Amino acid sequence: MNAVIISSKASTLVHEAIGNTDVSFEKVGRFESGQFIEFCEAVARININAFITDLDCTDSNTFLRGISQYRTVRSNTRIIVIALDRYEDDGVVHELADMGINVVTTSPGTKPKSIIPALRNLLPNQGEVTGNGQEDWESNDSDLEKIKDRIYRYTAKLTSAGSFDSSDVMDLELPDVPIQERIILKDRIIGTILVGVMGVESKVGSTHQSILIANYLKRKGYSVGLVEANSSSDFTSIENAYEGTQDFKSNNIHFTIEGVEYYKNNNKLDINHLITAGHDYLILDIGSFEESDWSKEFYRASVNIVLGAGSEWRQGKIRRFRDLHKKMDQSNWVYCVPFVENLSIQDIRKDLPGNLVYRIPPHADPYKHQGDTDSVLNKLMKSYMGDSKKISSKALLYGVLGLCIVIIIVLIILLVVNN
Repeated sequence: MNAVIISSKASTLVHEAIGNTDVSFEKVGRFESGQFIEFCEAVARININAFITDLDCTDSNTFLRGISQYRTVRSNTRIIVIALDRYEDDGVVHELADMGINVVTTSPGTKPKSIIPALRNLLPNQGEVTGNGQEDWESNDSDLEKIKDRIYRYTAKLTSAGSFDSSDVMDLELPDVPIQERIILKDRIIGTILVGVMGVESKVGSTHQSILIANYLKRKGYSVGLVEANSSSDFTSIENAYEGTQDFKSNNIHFTIEGVEYYKNNNKLDINHLITAGHDYLILDIGSFEESDWSKEFYRASVNIVLGAGSEWRQGKIRRFRDLHKKMDQSNWVYCVPFVENLSIQDIRKDLPGNLVYRIPPHADPYKHQGDTDSVLNKLMKSYMGDSKKISSKALLYGVLGLCIVIIIVLIILLVVNN
């Protein structure tokens, strides 16, 4: 039996491929974040042969969270994701590939029905020889020839420069990727959440912004790691300033400031090793996307923050960056512009239709709390944060006051009764 969570766009195709009798759980439509996560939790509670879903049934970040959650609970169940009208360099498809998920995708312009034979072939017990002695893949040679090299099964890390053979289904060896066992459903934290901070050019403040985000999340009670994913050596200068002397020498590859773990750039730095450290959030200070070797990690991150300069003569760099990535799904990317006037941020928003653009308030010291900055950071991160992990002092005060009031009322009642 199979479970299906799909959009209306893919529903007919899935049922034509597997039939109605093979479905034990089904939801069809476009779902809000909470709905999709709830459905994934429900599917994880039942035993099935395959979990079939598609990228059009919810937004990209919610989809990735739900799939990660399900995969951690049901690691042995086959997951098949349908991705219609997607380019080969689609960031979400690549992230699913890195997770080892089976993805059936068609490039724009391909008839949706072309996924049906591929879907049948991927399902357990569906790739058997049909009654006429031919496999479904060979049922219509002319149709298959038309879609050749336009429909793939992604099962490993792919790059846009990679080459494909002529087959329509590819079985590639999966890389060894550490799996996080920790799941916090209520808080919506599943393993480690990657936050990529990248500049459209150098010297736009990616390190400053990364520290602001790290300290904000730490104040919220989360475990945070901050990675120098660039070659600037700024973290060494930060450590020296924290220790109070420029002559300070340290051979440590990481250090801690106000509870945030800083990882210096070094030849031992590895994303898989960093993930196994168990942080709730891992922030990658990537710097300029053209200069850092970590740029590809930005596309795989759960939270994608792009930094650009607001000066009129530098705003073109933001537009250029957006155009260079126009084939990628940017629906959840956030463009941030520090040190810019309100009028200028409005002009930038007009130049980036469809993208989220935020103005970062002037904030000289990233280690000091600032209310207007926290308000913006809350907008950036609220979709990726769970309930607060610690009771705030204000909530504690209200709780104590409430208890005192209850005690006073009880004492008054007792006095009245005794008299």
